[in-house]
Amino acid sequence: MQLSLIPDDREDRLLSIHRRLRRQYGPQGPHVLLDPVSQLVMGLIGGKTRGDISTTVFCALKGRFRDWESLRDAPVQEIRHLIAPVTFAEVKARRLKSALQMVTASQGALTLDLLKPMSVSASLNWLEQLPGVGRKTAATVLNFSTLRKPALVIDTHHLRVTRRLGLIRQRAGTVEAFEQLSPLLPQQWGAPNVDSHHQLIKRHGQHQCPARWPTCHGCCLADLCDTYRATRRI
Repeated sequence: MQLSLIPDDREDRLLSIHRRLRRQYGPQGPHVLLDPVSQLVMGLIGGKTRGDISTTVFCALKGRFRDWESLRDAPVQEIRHLIAPVTFAEVKARRLKSALQMVTASQGALTLDLLKPMSVSASLNWLEQLPGVGRKTAATVLNFSTLRKPALVIDTHHLRVTRRLGLIRQRAGTVEAFEQLSPLLPQQWGAPNVDSHHQLIKRHGQHQCPARWPTCHGCCLADLCDTYRATRRI
C-alpha cells in the first residue's frame, strides 16, 4: 500500500471555515429544543419540504392531537389529510404512523428515552431502522432535540457547500458526508457547537452558495474553496 504525499488539511480548513462563517453571520440560535418523539415527527414530515411549511404542518398536528399516541392511532388517511401541504404526503403519512408504532412496540410506550445513554453511532443505527428515517432525520433527533447529542446534521445545503469546498467527495451522499465530516469536528465541541456549525454552513448555502448561481465574488471562503480555485484556472 502506498501512502499519499498530499497532506490532509481538511480539519484545519473546516475550523477556519467555521470561524469565518461565524464572523460573517454571527452566533446562531438559540433554538427551541423539542422532545425526541416530537423531533422525530418533525423530521418525518419535513423531508424535501420548506421549513415554514413543515413547521405549519407540525403545529397543525399538535393542535389536532392531544398527544403523539393519538396521532399514532389515527387512520392513515386522516394523517395524510392533515399533512397534505408537505411533499409526498401519502408516503409520509404511512411512514409516520408505522414509525410511531414501531417505537411503541419496541419500548412498550411511545418514548425514545432508550437513546439517552447510547453513543451517537448506536443511536443513529437504532433510529435508522424506523420507516422513513435516514441519516439526516436520525441526526436531527439526536442534535435538535433535548437529547442534545453531537450528531452533525447534513442537509442539502450542507452537502452542496462541503462538496464545493472540497471537504467531501463531489458525489458523496448524506451518509458518506456524515462519516467524512464528523471526524473533522474538534473533539471538544459539544452538541451546541455542532448545531451552530450546521446552521452556519446551511445559511451560507442559502445566501452565498445556492445551487444554481453561487456568489463566489466576495465570498469569505473563496480562498479555501476547491471549486472556486478550479474555476479560476479555467
